[in-house]
Amino acid sequence: MSELEIYGYIVSQPLLSVLAFCNLSGIPYTFHEFDYLKREDLTEEYAKINPNQQVPAIIHNGYNLWESAAIIAYLADSYNIDNQWYPKDPKVRGRINAYLHWHHENIRNPITSYLRAKIYRPKYSGAPQLTTETEAPYIEKLNEFYLKLTWILTDTHYVARTAQPTIADIFAFNECASGKEIPLDFGMHPVIKAWHCEIEAIPEVKILDDAYFEAVKAF
Repeated sequence: MSELEIYGYIVSQPLLSVLAFCNLSGIPYTFHEFDYLKREDLTEEYAKINPNQQVPAIIHNGYNLWESAAIIAYLADSYNIDNQWYPKDPKVRGRINAYLHWHHENIRNPITSYLRAKIYRPKYSGAPQLTTETEAPYIEKLNEFYLKLTWILTDTHYVARTAQPTIADIFAFNECASGKEIPLDFGMHPVIKAWHCEIEAIPEVKILDDAYFEAVKAF
């Protein structure tokens, strides 16, 4: 068994980003895939790995850690990673870290909140379907998301304002990819569309994106 163990659902966007980083950086790991519908993250056993009982989480040589951005930084240090995805250059890494701190509220939240309200809560929790009135705030947040993502991409074409794609772009891409279910529409947002197509073409990203949608079909 690999010394690095990764726990999570393949339908978790943060998990996909961690797996992609490992694949792109040559970090070997054992993946423990949970059954989403059984909510295996809520077991007492998993709470010993991640007390917040969310995914992803890792165990590395007996050390457990959670929160995807923290996992990336830890793995980069532990495996002495210095590649384009998370380089050691402190200025580039600083930009990546700044994006990852910004990501959750500004990119992840408007997409996942809408996705849960429109699809998952009605399907699995018996919540009412969104009406025109109740859906309006989610659409407003989504329009803000389009503006923000276009704004940050306009500078250098990458979300951390770097010269080439980094793990920050993979975090952003995975959130955008999941939004296909809403669906997101990049037709009126050419800056986002060009960036999205470029990141999607990375083989290590594409294979996980395909796995995500295969898993979603099974729900």
